Amino acid sequence: MTSFQVDCFLTVARFLNFTEAANHLFVAQSSLSRNISNLEKELGFELFSRTKKTVRLTPGGAVLYTEFSRISEEITSSITLARNAETGQSGTLRLGIIETQRSDRFLPVTLALLKENHPNIHVDISTGNFKSLREDILNNRLDIALTMGFDLNDYPLDQIVSQEFYEIEARIAVSASHPFAKRKMLSMSEMEPETLIAISPDVSHGAYNELINLCDECGFTPQHIITAKSISDLMLKVESGQGYTILDANCISNSYEGIANIPVRKAGKQHVVAVWRRKNINSIIPIFMNILTSVK
Repeated sequence: MTSFQVDCFLTVARFLNFTEAANHLFVAQSSLSRNISNLEKELGFELFSRTKKTVRLTPGGAVLYTEFSRISEEITSSITLARNAETGQSGTLRLGIIETQRSDRFLPVTLALLKENHPNIHVDISTGNFKSLREDILNNRLDIALTMGFDLNDYPLDQIVSQEFYEIEARIAVSASHPFAKRKMLSMSEMEPETLIAISPDVSHGAYNELINLCDECGFTPQHIITAKSISDLMLKVESGQGYTILDANCISNSYEGIANIPVRKAGKQHVVAVWRRKNINSIIPIFMNILTSVK
């Protein structure tokens, strides 16, 4: 049984006229009749009851017409879905965002433009810490992660693609009751006697090393370091006065009344990056990235 034989059968069944069916398929009537006959021989029963004036479906033919029509519609629908997915017109993008970031600076506009231009694309959004986002990207549970650039050091770089899209300044975060809380600017060297609170290297070597390197660039080594397993834990430690940390100006800590975020004198920029697995073939990734990187 060939797909052309099935098309011949379905067309004759719709028109119940071999001449009209042949014209519709742009084939000779003799070729159409031969394909129907070969199909009947293969099936072992007749599909049509023919007289000189009429063509009718046999009971077996009627059943096959119903089933073949349904299957044909499903195949057409599946091809359409696949074609739309290939061109980025439909499908799902699984997006993960680092728990530290206020995404309102870039995400709502990006998603609005994506929906406007591709209304059949669905974006499934979740948050996570550095470690969980890495694991979800590498295990194909996420398509794209929006994370901090320094965490890229913890990814196997030969397996991923990344792109910077948002640049932000660093802030020294201290308890609102800290003597420095009202300062408009601080130097890192002023924090040398203080306890540094860092994300545990078990969660992100990149995040931990970023702080240590920043202190080193400012000419000192932290005398006391304590670590936290998450940003929430880190901010709780800062808020309770256990020490200070360095966060970016877009961090959610800026909305915590118990934490003061103070600009750092002569500090470098930090970057938010998008990262995805090199072998991920989701066609929505380049569409999303084109929009994300165009948003200012």
